[in-house]
Amino acid sequence: MRKGLFWSILIALFSTGTVWAQAAKQNLRPPAMGREGMVTAAHPLASLAGQKMLAKGGNAIDAVVAAAAALNAVEPFMSGTGGVGYMLFYSAKDKKVRSLVFGGWVPKNFDVQKVKDIVRFDDGAGHGGRMEGIGPRTVAVPGNLAGWNRALKDFGTKSLQDVFEPTIQYLEQGVTVTEYDQAMWDGITQRVAPHPEAAAIFLKPDKSGYKVGDQFSNKPLAKTMRRIAKDGIDVFYKGEIAREIAAAFQKDGGFITLEDLASVPDKVQWTTPLSVQYRGYTVYNNPPPGMGLQQLQTLKIMEGFDVKKMGHNSAEYLAHLMEAIALSRLDSDKYIGDPAFVKVPVNELLSDEYIQKQREKVVANVKARFANQKKQSFLLRPEPVMDVANNDKYRYATTSLSAVDKWGNVVVITQTHGGGFGSGYVAGKTGLVFNNALEWMSLQKGLASSFEPGKGVSWCIGGMMQFHKAGKPYLVVGSPGSFGILQSVPQVAMNVIDFGMNIQDAISAPRFRWKDEMGSVPAKELIIETRIPPKTLQTLKELGFKLDTSLGDWTMTVGGAQGVTIDPASGWLMGGADPRRNGYAIGF
Repeated sequence: MRKGLFWSILIALFSTGTVWAQAAKQNLRPPAMGREGMVTAAHPLASLAGQKMLAKGGNAIDAVVAAAAALNAVEPFMSGTGGVGYMLFYSAKDKKVRSLVFGGWVPKNFDVQKVKDIVRFDDGAGHGGRMEGIGPRTVAVPGNLAGWNRALKDFGTKSLQDVFEPTIQYLEQGVTVTEYDQAMWDGITQRVAPHPEAAAIFLKPDKSGYKVGDQFSNKPLAKTMRRIAKDGIDVFYKGEIAREIAAAFQKDGGFITLEDLASVPDKVQWTTPLSVQYRGYTVYNNPPPGMGLQQLQTLKIMEGFDVKKMGHNSAEYLAHLMEAIALSRLDSDKYIGDPAFVKVPVNELLSDEYIQKQREKVVANVKARFANQKKQSFLLRPEPVMDVANNDKYRYATTSLSAVDKWGNVVVITQTHGGGFGSGYVAGKTGLVFNNALEWMSLQKGLASSFEPGKGVSWCIGGMMQFHKAGKPYLVVGSPGSFGILQSVPQVAMNVIDFGMNIQDAISAPRFRWKDEMGSVPAKELIIETRIPPKTLQTLKELGFKLDTSLGDWTMTVGGAQGVTIDPASGWLMGGADPRRNGYAIGF
């Protein structure tokens, strides 16, 4: 079979909308297996772009950057070159884990008075009706391109031209819209409609969103990406494209300047990750301004309990985990910010003494709930499940992807636009839609997340994990989901580490999340999937937990995790991807 025909058949197979729908409804998906490499991303064509790099002799960094860039085309509402992100990378050569922060910064000319009257729409992300801003004034200085380039330059083997080749092909030739993609478009078309350059790309001529089977392309962005691939990232941050971006922001009332853009490459540098011990594993996560510390706190609190004895997703287990997450969220809300601007007491918050105090609070809270349990003699009637039209508003604009290669390099990225299609704003003729990351900062003064010019955005997207044992990586996992990221990833990880599930089953297993967006901490209500047994759900309600079960058996609101495990004895790789979205793992 000719090579080109082979790839064409794979692309056609993986582009069908039924993949997501059938897997999510029936949970028939097995884990992907591989020995030479694994890529798992939020769209099969992104995973395929990464695998093409491995097939050509590239490593995990080449693969993950190719996949990350491809999401410009196949998941344009979630992330892209105008977005921001974090990376956690293990180098097999020097046996070291590094963190790379490219999570966006407040522009130097930011004026808080000018954002109080910006246009706001429902963010289309299930944030409890939170109205999220759009337009050029919501845009943080973007870091994704600089992050991809830094990783490639320092640890990759391929050029920008190599890794951007699949992206440019997808952008020029178009990709098929899936059922999940249509649901996204249906929920967030209003975010791009006010901006002519964006509407011309992301909406059809009749101003409607793309539907299942439509072909979506973005030729202006293909041209931009081709120029970057040829001339390097300086053309984007300091050259002709940078000047076009800065001029567009100035014309349209935004804050980003040429100086802001030019400062980015030097800001994106490797740093030391956070780490803790959990049941014999060393667990790594990103440092502030990422909020991965919350995930580590949750694990350390739960380490003190015999969760196997409690039972997976039993009322006892869930009650303890829900309380642990709620307590840890209070700390991330209060303390996490850019360390260059605020003091973050990392060592104190992860100390054994502090964790023990938090664990004792969890024990006390759970005991009080069981002491005051209001038992029912009959099963409570479940809430009616939302229909598809109403369920459309529950989504997030973030993505996570992982790659492992035959040499043992392991990498995970989480990157985002913020809300659906981010700011909804495209600068000039670049085809680039920009993030609205500034909406994750606070207008209130004196907080860790308060606005200050040049300050890094405090991000839930920093939360991802690598589990290592005896110095070797065993599990890598990340997820989108706004502040649900900080809840979904520990649940998936514990499914693997504590309950012995394979990575795909761990991802597919039913999950919950607190409705703990900015301004809603401490949270009062949880979203929970109804594949958890009715008796368990009733017990949780009797314990005083307010549960939203209206999203049914499966909901993207609890995230869209991707992960890989590495068998320590054989080296076999097992990949998992979330059936709640378009996720797909491909082994090599």
